Amino acid sequence: MGTAHTSLAPLQSKISMFRDLNQTISGSPAHSRGTAAFLTGSPISNMQTPEVDVSIDQAIASALEPPTAIRSMHVGPTPYPAGPPSDTGWPSGYNAYISWASSTAPNPPLESARVAFDSVYVPSGTDPGVAAARMRKRQSVLDHTLDQIASIEPRLGAQDTAKLDEYLTAVREVESNLQTQPPATECGSESDAPNAELPFSTHTPAMLDVIALALRCDATRIVTYSMDYGFGNKNFSFLGQGNFNHHNLSHSGTDASTIASHKAIVRWYMDRVADFLATLDAIDDGGATLLDNSVVYVGSDMGDPWPHSGQNLTAMLAGGGAGALDPGRLIDAGGASYQSVLLAMAYAMDANLGSFSGESTPFGGL
Repeated sequence: MGTAHTSLAPLQSKISMFRDLNQTISGSPAHSRGTAAFLTGSPISNMQTPEVDVSIDQAIASALEPPTAIRSMHVGPTPYPAGPPSDTGWPSGYNAYISWASSTAPNPPLESARVAFDSVYVPSGTDPGVAAARMRKRQSVLDHTLDQIASIEPRLGAQDTAKLDEYLTAVREVESNLQTQPPATECGSESDAPNAELPFSTHTPAMLDVIALALRCDATRIVTYSMDYGFGNKNFSFLGQGNFNHHNLSHSGTDASTIASHKAIVRWYMDRVADFLATLDAIDDGGATLLDNSVVYVGSDMGDPWPHSGQNLTAMLAGGGAGALDPGRLIDAGGASYQSVLLAMAYAMDANLGSFSGESTPFGGL
């Protein structure tokens, strides 16, 4: 652990850090390739429409078919006013989607902590009329814009028509999750609901609280969370060290003030992770804590952002996997493939996949 991990120290016995874990998929465009490969281990080549491969979370979901109201949950950061960031000439979907149901069907993340909360929480004994009203609120926004879409499509070229169809299909996938009835038993309370619109600084802990609630309620057992998108450039002036944006800062030199500001960002993220892990560790889950029974992977698609290196990735594994993991160690991966670790995490969740992304041997040291 480094100076940014101070808040994780109380949970050190339940966390493992990696050393010399490498991502072999690299090259330009660095952010598109790195983010797209984060849970898929797959290269990219299609510059017209995002195309990767099935991600490990969806491979796990297909193997386990968990009996939960939400098959898998996908959440993300506060939206960017101009849309998700993208590498020049490449679709922004590569930078925004880490969960993929198929090579061409991403699972777009929810960018509202309130919407995510509403997809999880329904109090027990809810009046049928109230429940119906909640479900109506989740009706497809696309249903209200079909006429507009129909008027636009005749004016689009083939490439734009394909992009529109891809976008609408992806949004439908999100909405189908929202329209699934959450658990009937009460878990949490309306007072836990976050505001509809939050700044990034409060959105992040609110979303982590929703994830913890979803796991505690057994509304879902598989969650992906993009705390920021690849190529992300959120403004961290709220840390009180000047007005700076994350991506810009990572390429702004190595003077002491720049390094201090960058460390402050990493520390802020790690503090949020520490709070989340502590929340899971305080929840009884049948004689063990929810953290003890979970597999929590936290990482980045890059090791050193300055040269966009995929070598020696920053990666952390927390939880006990109900006995499948041996936490509290520094894991020397010895240059092992990143895909082998993703496969090993599937095995830790009893999803005994034959192979994943060309890797058939799971990493043996988790």
